[in-house]
Amino acid sequence: MYYNFDTDDHGAAVAGLLVYAIYRSRNTKRFKITPDMWGMIERAVKSASKRAADLGDFIEKLKPKLHCETIQPRWADTMPEDVVTMKLDPDTGEMIQIQDKGRRQFLTDVLMEIDHRKVLDFLYRKTALVVLLVRDRLEREKPMEAKFETEGEYIDV
Repeated sequence: MYYNFDTDDHGAAVAGLLVYAIYRSRNTKRFKITPDMWGMIERAVKSASKRAADLGDFIEKLKPKLHCETIQPRWADTMPEDVVTMKLDPDTGEMIQIQDKGRRQFLTDVLMEIDHRKVLDFLYRKTALVVLLVRDRLEREKPMEAKFETEGEYIDV
């Protein structure tokens, strides 16, 4: 399982993460949930992946189709929330644990390490699977939806 997507294929998980981050960051007042919403998303993903030269280009082409002005860092998170960093306390010399919850993710690490052509090919040829991965993750996150709604928006600096 990569990035909380139910797949063992890293390329598929990256494809799902890109669509997921853009979908979650969309303007919900302009792009509402409708019966045909997932069909529109599939068509938009296929169209954007067909015409994109790399994943940066794919993101730029997909964002307007899903009414996403900017990708919010909380939806681009690739690190688990329970990451603990060990640090040496200079006063006592003891090792202390620090919960690392302050660092935000911006997909740059993912985009630097992945083969763009492989992910674009996956997005184009297996669009329905990518959308199913995203829908599966959204369904598993439903119990936490109330938390997402009350947290509010990150202020992007």
